Amino acid sequence: MKIIKIPGKDSVGVITVGTPLEVELDIEVKPRKGELVLWVSNPNTVKVEIDNEIELYEYIGFWQKLDPEIVFLNRRIVLIPGETIEQRIPVDLPPGRYKVVKFAYVKGAKIRVEREFTVR
Repeated sequence: MKIIKIPGKDSVGVITVGTPLEVELDIEVKPRKGELVLWVSNPNTVKVEIDNEIELYEYIGFWQKLDPEIVFLNRRIVLIPGETIEQRIPVDLPPGRYKVVKFAYVKGAKIRVEREFTVR
């Protein structure tokens, strides 16, 4: 999934074909009883920084942001090409449709990466 922003003072936009900066992150989400497990991978040829925070949304006809009541320490993690990290979030979700949002930083660009998942 490629969700991208244009570099420069965190301005938002889609990077069009032919623009040199394009980044991809793979996020796999597995809901388990009492927690969400995320695996974030860097399939790019350059290093990518991600931050520790996640945003969680539930689909109820529209995407509503949830407050998982978790305090995230604001720290960056550098993912080298091919590296995967695991992140566990202590939250118990009822059945439904959800998405997580992570932010990554490459060459001054802030990239919003979303991954939808279903809890059954």
